[in-house]
Amino acid sequence: MEFVKQLSKSESKYKYIGLPKNIREENFPEKDELFDVKFKTKNYKMKVNNKNCIMLTPLYEIHIFEEGEILKIKSSKKGFEFSVE
Repeated sequence: MEFVKQLSKSESKYKYIGLPKNIREENFPEKDELFDVKFKTKNYKMKVNNKNCIMLTPLYEIHIFEEGEILKIKSSKKGFEFSVE
């Protein structure tokens, strides 16, 4: 699975990414269940909340997301890999 999304103004301001319902249900664990995310050189524990969103707050320690940036989410053997363009 690979999901690509351009961050909206509200997503960058409030530090989240909204997932379409079908992507969320088919590829991610149940809400509030932790999963592994690799972003740049670090690993993080993240979860999907009840609004089908992933809070990006932990990732802001190494990258400040801006409106219009492209966030790519790719599944891997050990969870997910996030990258930004």
